[in-house]
Amino acid sequence: MKPLLVAAPALLAAALAADQPTDWSQVKDEWSKDFAASKAICRKLLDYPVPRAAELDTKVTASLGGCDSEALYYGIGRAPDPAKARACALLEVKQGDDSVFGGRTMLMTVYANGRGARRDLDLATHLACQIDGAPFERDGRVRHLAELKAKGWTGSDFDYCDDVTSGLAVGYCADRDARKADAVREVRIGRIASGFTPAQRQAFERLRKAHAAFVDAHSSGEIDLNGTARAAIAIGEDEKLKDEFLGLLQRLSGGGVGAVPAFAAADAKLNAGYRRFVRAIEPSDAPGSVTREGVVATQRAWLKYRDAFLDFAAAAYPKVSRDALAAWLTEKRTAMFTSAE
Repeated sequence: MKPLLVAAPALLAAALAADQPTDWSQVKDEWSKDFAASKAICRKLLDYPVPRAAELDTKVTASLGGCDSEALYYGIGRAPDPAKARACALLEVKQGDDSVFGGRTMLMTVYANGRGARRDLDLATHLACQIDGAPFERDGRVRHLAELKAKGWTGSDFDYCDDVTSGLAVGYCADRDARKADAVREVRIGRIASGFTPAQRQAFERLRKAHAAFVDAHSSGEIDLNGTARAAIAIGEDEKLKDEFLGLLQRLSGGGVGAVPAFAAADAKLNAGYRRFVRAIEPSDAPGSVTREGVVATQRAWLKYRDAFLDFAAAAYPKVSRDALAAWLTEKRTAMFTSAE
């Protein structure tokens, strides 16, 4: 097998120069004036020699069209391939990809962790100096890498998200972690669904659509999305519901849902919790505020999800009590209201 890089500076140097951002040492705005130590580190590395790299193998270059270095490095939806992630990151930088988890960020990660290339903490720090972000994030990331070098660190878990401080960046990191979790969940759901008959698979697809609609409705209608951390909050709620969905599938495939109260009692408790929750909502014109209309719409989406689950279970797990499953789903929905009180 041919190596992804036969050697390594020309391409990397050219790529990094293609869309050169402002180095942290050169930032002089009012919000960034109090970070002399990290800026001094970046200033020392401003002309850091980038390792000499030969051109990427032409076959490898052709195979990398439209690649995603983040997905390649972390194994999102595929097996991790740090070496290919580095090659992809080089192309991303050359093409001007300045996304949060684009070329520079992933090159920094590769060289910091020594996964996909020989560890070079000075190069990782040089790259960190060129990654935009809130002043405290840039300062913290540069000093973090310098500290790792000073103590002779040999680990492999350095991450861009280690040093984020802003709500916006926290949201980006939550989204990245959610994509990783989604990939794992899909594998597990695929294993469960592999034995379904065509009729069961059709019912399952209807269930998945109903569940996705419920998750979307909850995120947009029942969560206060004011503030800079709104993306992370919404993603966290989505992840809880997706994990809960997988957990129930695993319970069903294992034989049942366990001990639950009678459906009538669970339904009465849900109705009471729902009414209290709706009554407590205060009218607001603020964007992202919870509204009664949003909660009503979410409840309707949940009812469709519940019924789709009951229909699916009747087809795929006919021995499971319909009332027991309905009670389990109802208890989970009730908890969403009582935890918010």
